[in-house]
Amino acid sequence: MSTKEPKKKGASKAQKRKRLQAKKTATIAVLVIIALVSLFLLVRYGVIDISDLIRNDDTDHGTINNGTIAAGRLEDVDMNACVKIHFIDVGQGDSILIELDKDTTMLIDAGHTGTNGNNFNKDVYFSYIDSILESSGEDIDYLIATHPDADHISLLPTVFDRYQVNNTYMNEWYPSKTAENVHTAAENEPNSTLKEFNTDNDTVIRLPGSYYSLTIYSSGNDGFSGSGTKSNSMSILCMLECGGRKVLFTGDAVQETEEWFIAKTEYDPSFDIDVLKVAHHGSKGSSCEQFLDYVKAEYAVNSSGVGNTYNHPNQETLERLNSRDITVYDTQDYGTITLYIDNEGDMCFVTEKTPEAAK
Repeated sequence: MSTKEPKKKGASKAQKRKRLQAKKTATIAVLVIIALVSLFLLVRYGVIDISDLIRNDDTDHGTINNGTIAAGRLEDVDMNACVKIHFIDVGQGDSILIELDKDTTMLIDAGHTGTNGNNFNKDVYFSYIDSILESSGEDIDYLIATHPDADHISLLPTVFDRYQVNNTYMNEWYPSKTAENVHTAAENEPNSTLKEFNTDNDTVIRLPGSYYSLTIYSSGNDGFSGSGTKSNSMSILCMLECGGRKVLFTGDAVQETEEWFIAKTEYDPSFDIDVLKVAHHGSKGSSCEQFLDYVKAEYAVNSSGVGNTYNHPNQETLERLNSRDITVYDTQDYGTITLYIDNEGDMCFVTEKTPEAAK
Protein backbone atom coordinates (compact mmCIF):
# COMPACT_ATOMS: atom_id res chain seq x y z
CA MET A 1 0.00 0.00 0.00
CA SER A 2 1.46 3.27 -1.01
CA THR A 3 1.12 6.31 1.12
CA LYS A 4 0.90 9.90 -0.16
CA GLU A 5 2.95 12.62 1.44
CA PRO A 6 0.77 15.32 2.82
CA LYS A 7 0.68 18.54 0.74
CA LYS A 8 2.74 21.42 2.08
CA LYS A 9 0.47 24.15 3.27
CA GLY A 10 1.07 27.74 2.02
CA ALA A 11 1.94 30.66 4.26
CA SER A 12 -0.67 31.48 6.81
CA LYS A 13 -2.88 34.52 6.46
CA ALA A 14 -1.08 36.14 9.39
CA GLN A 15 2.27 35.75 7.67
CA LYS A 16 0.90 37.28 4.48
CA ARG A 17 -0.40 40.26 6.42
CA LYS A 18 3.00 40.75 8.05
CA ARG A 19 4.79 40.71 4.68
CA LEU A 20 2.26 43.18 3.22
CA GLN A 21 2.62 45.50 6.18
CA ALA A 22 6.40 45.36 5.90
CA LYS A 23 6.20 46.39 2.24
CA LYS A 24 3.89 49.29 3.10
CA THR A 25 6.21 50.43 5.87
CA ALA A 26 9.20 50.32 3.55
CA THR A 27 7.33 52.27 0.87
CA ILE A 28 6.28 54.95 3.35
CA ALA A 29 9.85 55.22 4.64
CA VAL A 30 11.14 55.74 1.11
CA LEU A 31 8.52 58.39 0.41
CA VAL A 32 9.34 60.21 3.66
CA ILE A 33 13.03 60.20 2.78
CA ILE A 34 12.28 61.54 -0.70
CA ALA A 35 10.06 64.28 0.78
CA LEU A 36 12.70 65.31 3.32
CA VAL A 37 15.44 65.41 0.69
CA SER A 38 13.19 67.44 -1.60
CA LEU A 39 12.36 69.89 1.21
CA PHE A 40 16.03 70.23 2.06
CA LEU A 41 16.88 71.06 -1.55
CA LEU A 42 14.03 73.56 -1.87
CA VAL A 43 15.14 75.36 1.31
CA ARG A 44 18.81 75.07 0.36
CA TYR A 45 18.27 76.85 -2.94
CA GLY A 46 15.83 79.46 -1.62
CA VAL A 47 12.67 78.13 -3.24
CA ILE A 48 10.95 77.84 0.17
CA ASP A 49 11.46 80.05 3.24
CA ILE A 50 11.51 77.72 6.23
CA SER A 51 9.93 80.50 8.36
CA ASP A 52 6.79 80.16 6.25
CA LEU A 53 6.47 76.59 7.52
CA ILE A 54 7.00 77.24 11.20
CA ARG A 55 5.54 80.75 11.80
CA ASN A 56 2.52 81.10 14.07
CA ASP A 57 -0.47 82.82 12.43
CA ASP A 58 -2.73 82.75 15.47
CA THR A 59 -2.16 86.44 16.20
CA ASP A 60 -4.84 88.65 14.67
CA HIS A 61 -3.12 91.53 12.88
CA GLY A 62 -6.17 92.58 10.90
CA THR A 63 -6.48 91.95 7.18
CA ILE A 64 -2.95 91.73 5.79
CA ASN A 65 -2.71 92.31 2.06
CA ASN A 66 0.45 90.80 0.64
CA GLY A 67 -0.07 91.41 -3.06
CA THR A 68 3.60 90.77 -3.78
CA ILE A 69 6.65 89.58 -1.87
CA ALA A 70 7.75 93.21 -1.53
CA ALA A 71 4.73 93.92 0.66
CA GLY A 72 6.20 91.60 3.28
CA ARG A 73 4.61 90.24 6.46
CA LEU A 74 3.82 92.16 9.60
CA GLU A 75 5.76 89.72 11.77
CA ASP A 76 8.90 90.56 9.78
CA VAL A 77 8.67 94.25 10.71
CA ASP A 78 10.76 95.40 13.68
CA MET A 79 8.24 97.30 15.80
CA ASN A 80 11.03 98.78 17.93
CA ALA A 81 12.38 100.76 14.97
CA CYS A 82 9.33 101.24 12.84
CA VAL A 83 7.42 104.06 11.14
CA LYS A 84 3.64 103.57 11.13
CA ILE A 85 1.61 105.53 8.59
CA HIS A 86 -2.16 105.62 9.13
CA PHE A 87 -4.14 106.67 6.07
CA ILE A 88 -7.33 107.32 8.03
CA ASP A 89 -10.63 106.72 6.32
CA VAL A 90 -12.34 110.12 6.50
CA GLY A 91 -14.58 109.62 3.49
CA GLN A 92 -14.04 112.20 0.75
CA GLY A 93 -11.08 113.94 2.35
CA ASP A 94 -7.54 113.43 3.62
CA SER A 95 -6.00 112.75 7.01
CA ILE A 96 -2.75 110.90 7.55
CA LEU A 97 -1.29 110.26 10.99
CA ILE A 98 2.34 109.11 11.12
CA GLU A 99 4.07 107.55 14.11
CA LEU A 100 7.67 108.44 13.32
CA ASP A 101 8.98 106.75 16.45
CA LYS A 102 7.73 105.97 19.93
CA ASP A 103 7.26 109.61 20.92
CA THR A 104 7.19 111.58 17.65
CA THR A 105 4.09 111.99 15.50
CA MET A 106 3.05 113.93 12.41
CA LEU A 107 -0.45 114.74 11.16
CA ILE A 108 -0.97 115.64 7.51
CA ASP A 109 -4.39 117.30 7.08
CA ALA A 110 -7.68 116.51 8.82
CA GLY A 111 -10.86 115.78 6.90
CA HIS A 112 -14.36 117.03 7.59
CA THR A 113 -17.84 115.62 8.06
CA GLY A 114 -19.61 116.91 4.97
CA THR A 115 -22.17 114.85 3.07
CA ASN A 116 -20.31 114.25 -0.19
CA GLY A 117 -18.84 110.81 0.34
CA ASN A 118 -18.21 111.53 4.02
CA ASN A 119 -19.85 108.76 5.97
CA PHE A 120 -17.49 108.80 8.94
CA ASN A 121 -18.09 109.96 12.49
CA LYS A 122 -15.71 112.62 13.78
CA ASP A 123 -15.92 111.17 17.29
CA VAL A 124 -14.65 107.87 15.89
CA TYR A 125 -11.93 109.80 14.04
CA PHE A 126 -10.66 111.52 17.18
CA SER A 127 -10.92 108.32 19.20
CA TYR A 128 -8.64 106.71 16.64
CA ILE A 129 -6.10 109.52 16.98
CA ASP A 130 -6.39 109.35 20.79
CA SER A 131 -5.54 105.64 20.72
CA ILE A 132 -2.43 106.28 18.64
CA LEU A 133 -1.19 109.20 20.72
CA GLU A 134 -1.57 107.18 23.92
CA SER A 135 1.38 105.06 22.80
CA SER A 136 3.31 107.78 20.92
CA GLY A 137 3.18 110.68 23.38
CA GLU A 138 0.27 113.05 23.79
CA ASP A 139 1.63 115.75 21.46
CA ILE A 140 1.46 116.09 17.71
CA ASP A 141 5.03 117.11 16.96
CA TYR A 142 4.53 118.13 13.34
CA LEU A 143 1.34 119.20 11.59
CA ILE A 144 1.18 119.87 7.86
CA ALA A 145 -1.86 121.59 6.38
CA THR A 146 -1.26 120.91 2.69
CA HIS A 147 -3.76 123.48 1.34
CA PRO A 148 -6.97 125.24 2.44
CA ASP A 149 -9.66 122.98 0.96
CA ALA A 150 -12.34 122.10 3.50
CA ASP A 151 -11.98 118.33 3.04
CA HIS A 152 -8.39 118.64 4.26
CA ILE A 153 -8.54 121.23 7.05
CA SER A 154 -12.06 121.56 8.49
CA LEU A 155 -11.23 119.53 11.60
CA LEU A 156 -7.87 121.21 12.25
CA PRO A 157 -9.25 123.81 14.70
CA THR A 158 -10.54 120.90 16.79
CA VAL A 159 -7.13 119.26 16.50
CA PHE A 160 -5.49 122.37 17.99
CA ASP A 161 -8.10 122.47 20.76
CA ARG A 162 -7.75 118.80 21.60
CA TYR A 163 -3.97 118.24 21.32
CA GLN A 164 -0.72 120.08 21.83
CA VAL A 165 0.70 120.80 18.36
CA ASN A 166 4.39 121.68 18.52
CA ASN A 167 5.15 122.66 14.92
CA THR A 168 2.79 123.67 12.11
CA TYR A 169 3.64 124.06 8.43
CA MET A 170 1.32 125.68 5.91
CA ASN A 171 1.29 128.04 2.95
CA GLU A 172 0.11 131.62 3.05
CA TRP A 173 -3.49 130.90 2.10
CA TYR A 174 -6.15 132.81 0.28
CA PRO A 175 -8.79 134.25 2.62
CA SER A 176 -11.68 131.98 3.56
CA LYS A 177 -13.55 131.42 6.80
CA THR A 178 -12.21 127.89 7.20
CA ALA A 179 -8.65 128.95 6.40
CA GLU A 180 -8.87 131.87 8.84
CA ASN A 181 -10.05 129.55 11.62
CA VAL A 182 -7.11 127.21 11.07
CA HIS A 183 -4.62 130.06 10.85
CA THR A 184 -5.93 131.65 14.05
CA ALA A 185 -5.81 128.31 15.90
CA ALA A 186 -2.21 127.74 14.74
CA GLU A 187 -1.15 131.26 15.78
CA ASN A 188 -2.73 130.90 19.21
CA GLU A 189 -1.34 127.44 19.95
CA PRO A 190 0.88 127.81 23.07
CA ASN A 191 4.50 126.65 23.01
CA SER A 192 4.27 126.06 19.29
CA THR A 193 6.07 127.17 16.13
CA LEU A 194 4.17 128.21 13.00
CA LYS A 195 6.03 128.16 9.67
CA GLU A 196 4.21 129.78 6.76
CA PHE A 197 5.69 129.32 3.30
CA ASN A 198 5.72 132.44 1.18
CA THR A 199 3.76 132.14 -2.05
CA ASP A 200 6.49 134.01 -3.96
CA ASN A 201 9.25 131.50 -3.27
CA ASP A 202 9.51 127.74 -3.19
CA THR A 203 10.84 126.15 -0.01
CA VAL A 204 12.41 122.83 0.96
CA ILE A 205 12.85 121.88 4.63
CA ARG A 206 14.49 118.69 5.88
CA LEU A 207 13.63 117.21 9.27
CA PRO A 208 16.14 114.52 10.31
CA GLY A 209 15.03 111.72 12.63
CA SER A 210 16.61 108.84 14.50
CA TYR A 211 16.14 106.26 11.71
CA TYR A 212 14.03 108.25 9.27
CA SER A 213 14.10 111.60 7.50
CA LEU A 214 11.40 113.98 6.30
CA THR A 215 11.57 116.51 3.49
CA ILE A 216 8.83 119.11 3.07
CA TYR A 217 8.38 120.66 -0.37
CA SER A 218 6.38 123.82 -0.95
CA SER A 219 6.13 125.13 -4.51
CA GLY A 220 5.36 128.63 -3.25
CA ASN A 221 3.88 129.40 -6.63
CA ASP A 222 0.86 131.66 -6.42
CA GLY A 223 -1.22 129.60 -8.83
CA PHE A 224 0.52 127.85 -11.70
CA SER A 225 -0.28 129.01 -15.19
CA GLY A 226 -3.12 126.86 -16.53
CA SER A 227 -4.04 125.46 -13.13
CA GLY A 228 -7.77 125.26 -12.55
CA THR A 229 -7.57 125.59 -8.76
CA LYS A 230 -4.86 127.67 -7.13
CA SER A 231 -5.25 126.13 -3.69
CA ASN A 232 -4.69 122.61 -5.09
CA SER A 233 -1.65 123.64 -7.14
CA MET A 234 -0.04 125.06 -3.99
CA SER A 235 -0.34 121.79 -2.09
CA ILE A 236 2.62 120.97 0.13
CA LEU A 237 4.37 117.67 -0.66
CA CYS A 238 6.23 115.62 1.92
CA MET A 239 8.76 112.82 1.46
CA LEU A 240 9.35 110.26 4.21
CA GLU A 241 12.41 108.00 4.03
CA CYS A 242 13.00 105.00 6.27
CA GLY A 243 15.13 101.89 5.78
CA GLY A 244 15.80 102.76 2.16
CA ARG A 245 12.06 103.07 1.48
CA LYS A 246 10.42 106.29 0.31
CA VAL A 247 6.81 107.45 0.71
CA LEU A 248 5.62 110.60 -1.07
CA PHE A 249 2.59 112.51 0.23
CA THR A 250 1.02 114.89 -2.28
CA GLY A 251 -2.09 116.59 -0.87
CA ASP A 252 -4.23 117.74 -3.78
CA ALA A 253 -1.28 118.49 -6.07
CA VAL A 254 -2.15 118.95 -9.74
CA GLN A 255 -0.06 118.31 -12.85
CA GLU A 256 1.70 121.69 -12.61
CA THR A 257 2.76 120.89 -9.05
CA GLU A 258 3.99 117.46 -10.09
CA GLU A 259 6.06 118.99 -12.88
CA TRP A 260 7.51 121.51 -10.42
CA PHE A 261 8.47 118.65 -8.09
CA ILE A 262 10.28 116.84 -10.90
CA ALA A 263 12.28 119.98 -11.64
CA LYS A 264 12.93 120.67 -7.96
CA THR A 265 14.41 117.20 -7.54
CA GLU A 266 16.63 117.92 -10.57
CA TYR A 267 15.11 115.45 -13.01
CA ASP A 268 17.04 112.72 -11.20
CA PRO A 269 16.93 109.59 -13.42
CA SER A 270 17.52 107.39 -10.37
CA PHE A 271 14.62 108.91 -8.42
CA ASP A 272 12.52 106.04 -7.11
CA ILE A 273 9.85 105.82 -4.42
CA ASP A 274 8.03 102.85 -2.97
CA VAL A 275 4.64 104.27 -2.01
CA LEU A 276 2.73 107.20 -3.51
CA LYS A 277 -0.17 108.91 -1.79
CA VAL A 278 -2.29 109.57 -4.87
CA ALA A 279 -2.87 113.30 -5.33
CA HIS A 280 -6.33 114.88 -5.19
CA HIS A 281 -8.19 111.66 -4.41
CA GLY A 282 -7.31 110.21 -7.83
CA SER A 283 -8.68 113.07 -9.92
CA LYS A 284 -8.07 113.24 -13.65
CA GLY A 285 -5.90 116.36 -13.34
CA SER A 286 -3.29 114.69 -11.14
CA SER A 287 -0.93 111.68 -11.36
CA CYS A 288 0.16 112.65 -14.86
CA GLU A 289 2.13 110.27 -17.08
CA GLN A 290 5.44 112.13 -16.65
CA PHE A 291 5.12 112.21 -12.87
CA LEU A 292 4.27 108.52 -12.52
CA ASP A 293 7.15 107.58 -14.81
CA TYR A 294 9.47 109.75 -12.74
CA VAL A 295 8.58 108.54 -9.25
CA LYS A 296 8.37 104.85 -10.24
CA ALA A 297 6.14 103.84 -7.33
CA GLU A 298 5.27 100.20 -6.60
CA TYR A 299 2.28 100.96 -4.36
CA ALA A 300 -0.23 103.77 -4.08
CA VAL A 301 -2.79 104.76 -1.46
CA ASN A 302 -5.82 106.83 -2.44
CA SER A 303 -8.24 108.54 -0.08
CA SER A 304 -11.80 108.85 -1.40
CA GLY A 305 -15.35 108.51 -0.17
CA VAL A 306 -17.96 105.95 -1.11
CA GLY A 307 -20.46 107.47 -3.53
CA ASN A 308 -18.69 110.83 -3.84
CA THR A 309 -20.14 113.02 -6.60
CA TYR A 310 -16.70 113.70 -8.10
CA ASN A 311 -16.44 110.02 -9.13
CA HIS A 312 -13.03 109.82 -7.50
CA PRO A 313 -10.87 108.04 -8.30
CA ASN A 314 -11.12 108.83 -11.99
CA GLN A 315 -10.98 105.83 -14.31
CA GLU A 316 -8.24 107.39 -16.48
CA THR A 317 -6.09 107.93 -13.41
CA LEU A 318 -6.59 104.32 -12.33
CA GLU A 319 -5.60 103.16 -15.81
CA ARG A 320 -2.40 105.21 -15.63
CA LEU A 321 -1.58 103.60 -12.29
CA ASN A 322 -2.54 100.08 -13.36
CA SER A 323 -0.59 100.28 -16.61
CA ARG A 324 2.54 100.74 -14.50
CA ASP A 325 1.71 97.75 -12.29
CA ILE A 326 1.17 99.98 -9.26
CA THR A 327 -0.87 98.22 -6.56
CA VAL A 328 -3.55 100.66 -5.39
CA TYR A 329 -5.24 100.69 -1.96
CA ASP A 330 -8.25 103.01 -1.66
CA THR A 331 -9.87 103.96 1.65
CA GLN A 332 -13.37 103.64 0.16
CA ASP A 333 -12.59 99.96 -0.43
CA TYR A 334 -10.26 99.08 2.45
CA GLY A 335 -11.18 101.58 5.17
CA THR A 336 -8.24 102.89 7.19
CA ILE A 337 -4.96 101.67 5.71
CA THR A 338 -1.81 101.38 7.83
CA LEU A 339 1.65 101.04 6.34
CA TYR A 340 4.50 99.73 8.51
CA ILE A 341 8.15 100.32 7.53
CA ASP A 342 11.10 99.43 9.75
CA ASN A 343 14.69 100.68 9.62
CA GLU A 344 15.74 97.62 7.61
CA GLY A 345 13.19 98.38 4.90
CA ASP A 346 10.73 95.61 5.75
CA MET A 347 7.21 96.87 5.08
CA CYS A 348 3.62 95.70 5.23
CA PHE A 349 0.14 97.07 4.56
CA VAL A 350 -2.63 96.31 7.05
CA THR A 351 -6.20 97.32 6.18
CA GLU A 352 -9.33 97.79 8.23
CA LYS A 353 -11.41 95.69 5.87
CA THR A 354 -11.32 93.82 2.58
CA PRO A 355 -12.92 95.19 -0.61
CA GLU A 356 -15.47 92.39 -0.42
CA ALA A 357 -16.57 93.55 3.02
CA ALA A 358 -16.86 97.12 1.78
CA LYS A 359 -19.21 96.07 -0.98
